[in-house]
Parts: sequence; C-alpha cells; structure tokens
Amino acid sequence: MSDEFTLDMLDIPSGWQRGEGDWTGVAAAMARGETVEVIQEVGSTLWQNSLPEKHSLSWDGEILSTIKARIWISFTQRRFSPESALPKVQWHPRVLWIGIGCERGTPRELIETAIKQVCRAYHLAESAIAGIATIDTKADEVGLLELCQERNWPLQTFAADILSSVEVPNPSNIVVKQVGTPSVAEAAALCAVREENLTADEREYTQISINHLRPSAFICGSNSLLVPKQIFRSKNPPLSQGGVRAGSAVTVAVAVSPIDYLG
Repeated sequence: MSDEFTLDMLDIPSGWQRGEGDWTGVAAAMARGETVEVIQEVGSTLWQNSLPEKHSLSWDGEILSTIKARIWISFTQRRFSPESALPKVQWHPRVLWIGIGCERGTPRELIETAIKQVCRAYHLAESAIAGIATIDTKADEVGLLELCQERNWPLQTFAADILSSVEVPNPSNIVVKQVGTPSVAEAAALCAVREENLTADEREYTQISINHLRPSAFICGSNSLLVPKQIFRSKNPPLSQGGVRAGSAVTVAVAVSPIDYLG
C-alpha cells in the first residue's frame, strides 16, 4: 500500500465546492511530499483534525521558495495567472447568503443575472453561495423558487417585523411603506446569517475561527454585510399573463457567515 499523501485524502466538508485551479498540479505536489501552503479564510477547520501524522500541508507562512503548491479556502473567485509556475486551487465553503428584494412577478432570469453581476463585480464565487433570503411575502415568488430549485439553494424567509428590527446601512422609507420594513435585501441577508449562527449548536457544528470575533458581529448590524444593496432594473420587462408587465427590479445584498452551510 502506498504511503503517499494525496489530495483525495483531505477530509473536506461535503458542502464545499471545488473552484478553479490546477488540481492536477497540486495533487502531484502532494503525492511527491512537497510543501503545499493552505490559506484558509473561511469555513470549518475541523477537517484539519483528520490529517495523517505525515503530511506536507503548511499553515505557517514558510519561505516562499519551499512552497510548491497552494490551496486557497475562501469565498473569493480568484483568477490565477496561467504563467505562474506555482499550481494553485480553490475550495469554496458555502458561507454567502444572498438577500433579495424584488417586485412581484420578477422573472428568474433577472434575479439570476443580478446575482451574477454582483458576484462578478465583487469577485465572489457563486459556488460559495449558501442560499437566498427574503421577506416572507416572497415565499411563493415563482422566479425565486425556480432559481433556488435549479441551483439547489435553500430559500430563507423572514417576517417584516423581524426584518425591521435589523440595523442596515441603507434603509428606505419607500420600502417601509410598501412592505412594512425599511429593508428587505440587506436585512434578510443578515437574518439568514443570524439563523445559521443560532442553529450551529443544534447541528453540533463549530467554526473555530469565530472565536476571535465579537459575538454580535455576525448577528446584527452592517458589519456582516459583504455587499450593501445593489439595485438592478430591466429596461424592457416582458409581458406576463393578462398583458401586465412582469417585475422589473431586483435588489441584491450579500452577507457572510462564519458558519458553513452543509445542507
């Protein structure tokens, strides 16, 4: 039996998604026993507890000349230079909650496009998305349901009184008149993060890196918001049944949770 330590031996949580990179190159470096640097920015560190005694991974920031490959663990979508001689790969834990506000009848395509544009603008990996969060009156929104089903994203919904209790950086008097809360997208994203934290103990799941954070940092307030609300409009919304224009505006906000979503 071979004593080689391979990439497939890593006990990576099942909810993590493989991102871009030179997976063959990193696997080869590990098989040769060469030093592979791990840079973990988010996600559970419990997988490190199952590493064999003899492994070539390093978290100590060793001299660059000794590092032959690198593993990034983050929600960032990095673009690696093809000219780089150092093979690199990315793992994406599902830690991003996308808050959505939309008009009734907004098509799936517009919601999906808005999310893609936010991810592209802020260099976020779509595979790091944990799920979608919105107000409870949108629980039957066809476009949202279709998108969540297609992408296997959970849909978290919250009542207006819950959303209105959350401090957000961009409240709107117009929105509060329409739906009873000054924020939907930003507040829903933050509530989803809070929900993940509150259920972490029930799932017997611990994120070690949360220890150095303020307990309230990811529970309320704008500090959890990775992306404040962004509004996207369709210039030519299609006609829905009855000749009525379909919803033509989507609001997107993104919050990051210290707890991986493993559902």
